[in-house]
Order: sequence, then structure tokens, then C-alpha cells
Amino acid sequence: MLRILFVRHGRTTWNVEGRVQGGGDLDEVGRTQAMALANRLSEEKIKAVYASPFARTTQTAEIISSKHEVEIQTSPLLKDLDYGKYSGSLLTDVKKSDPELWVKWRDSPDLVTFENGESLSLLRARIKKFIKQLAVDSSEGKVLCVTHDSPIRVIVSLALGYDDSFHNDKSLVTPLASLTEINVDSDKYEIIVRQDSSHLKGISENH
Repeated sequence: MLRILFVRHGRTTWNVEGRVQGGGDLDEVGRTQAMALANRLSEEKIKAVYASPFARTTQTAEIISSKHEVEIQTSPLLKDLDYGKYSGSLLTDVKKSDPELWVKWRDSPDLVTFENGESLSLLRARIKKFIKQLAVDSSEGKVLCVTHDSPIRVIVSLALGYDDSFHNDKSLVTPLASLTEINVDSDKYEIIVRQDSSHLKGISENH
């Protein structure tokens, strides 16, 4: 059976600043977080590593894969939700400049399509496409995928049978450098480890 280890990237300056869709390189704390996760996974027999093609995810993947002799492959299907014109904006500024959109996103995220960006239904479709392709390429063993908060929320929602209206539920928040493991059997996903960050104890508070 295929087991996928989904990891959220470590901390960046944008995470600390509270910007929509974190960007940039890992900061010092982020690299320390990634190393703690690498140590946790050092004994795992990982057969392949995939990452979203952004600096913060590929850097996290590089730190983890240093414990394994596996080449990193990037996939655009693992990108974060595209917030369009709001990408890189401070969350506080978005609340002020477009309060109606903010309220709609907070209360009914499944009804929002970001201008020049994506909807959650599009994100869900590409995450399902990625998992389906991965299951064809690697029907057994463990595969590591470094991605973002929203894609992992979608993955957990798929496993629990939640629709996109639950996306902003507090129980779905994915901590930085956390680990989520699922078993994949056809279109069925079983959660083995869920958004766990116990390996980060004593490092830094997540943002």
C-alpha cells in the first residue's frame, strides 16, 4: 500500500509578518524546524520526494532528503492555493481593503474564487490529480511530499469526508513543518498521522 508523508514547509519571514500565502526563503527558525523533522524521519524508508516548486518548500525538502539518497522532484500540483491579486499582501490590509471578501472567505470559503487566482474546488481537483498520479507511479512504499497549509487541509478534508465549506475550521490548521501521513487505497485515504508537530517542541512557536 502507498503511504504519503505530507509535510508543510518551515517558517519564513512572510509567515511571521502575517502575509497571505507565505513567500521567500526559510528563516533560521524555519531551517531548524525542517532539521527537526528530518531527524524524525531519518529512519523512514522513503522511496521518492516531491515538493511544491517554491523556495520554502524545496529548501525544506532538501533538508529532509539529506537524510536519504533520494532526488527531489517538483510538482506544480503541490502549489499552495493561488490567492491571485492578494498574494503577498498583509492579512490585516486585506481585511481593511476588501472586508466583504474577507467575511465571505471566513464564513463560506467554498464560494470564493480569488481574482486572478483559484477557488478551493480547483485546489481540491489538482491535489486529487497529484495523488492519483502518484498512486500510479508508486503503488507501494513511502513517498514524501513537501507542500503548504491549504493543500494539506484539503487532503485531511478528503480523508474525513469534509467538503470545502470546512476549509477554515480551526481543527484543520496545519502547523509549520508538521507531518501528516495517509495510506492511499484507490480513492480511499486513511489518516495515520494528522498535522503533528511534536518534533518541534522547544524550537519556536508556529505561525
